[in-house]
Amino acid sequence: MQVVEYSISTYLPRDVVYFDGTSATLPQDYVIKEGNLRLFVLKNKINDVVNALKSAGFKEEKLEFYKGEKYSLSTKFFNIWELHVRIYDDGFIDGHFEVSRDYLEHLPYDTIPSIYEVFESYRTVYDKLHIFDNGAKKWIKEVKTHYFVTLNPPKSITALQPVTVSVDLSAIGILTYLLSRLNKGEEFVET
Repeated sequence: MQVVEYSISTYLPRDVVYFDGTSATLPQDYVIKEGNLRLFVLKNKINDVVNALKSAGFKEEKLEFYKGEKYSLSTKFFNIWELHVRIYDDGFIDGHFEVSRDYLEHLPYDTIPSIYEVFESYRTVYDKLHIFDNGAKKWIKEVKTHYFVTLNPPKSITALQPVTVSVDLSAIGILTYLLSRLNKGEEFVET
């Protein structure tokens, strides 16, 4: 196990004005839930955005089980963190910071959304920042104030590779033992 020292922080919208002229103060527990505030790009710009993300160091991941997900990309961020971006075939984009997939803590640990860092990574090919409030079903015209949100690291992390190897080796040992117990089943054959 390794001790981790660095947190990751980002800004997320708090007080917003929608294109219909209404305003809202978005609760912090609302904005930190992924999928509530979503980026958007035009469908004909999706491939340009993907290429820009790849040029910025993002690697394409195996697609997960999210309906409509067209691309899943991630990049290492600081020490143990990863920025994971999902791009959907309708042009919506969800991004979040998470513990890297290199560590066992990736699965159970909290995440925090990323809006501005994702946009910064592709703005050279699409410089319009579109943020959709999925709960209100409204487009955000202006962000007046922000939350400063921090995700603290786990107290320690466990590299996934050594755990996987030890699990594989123990599985091989169990499988070898089970296979050694195979027999012809002659005592069950009626003559």
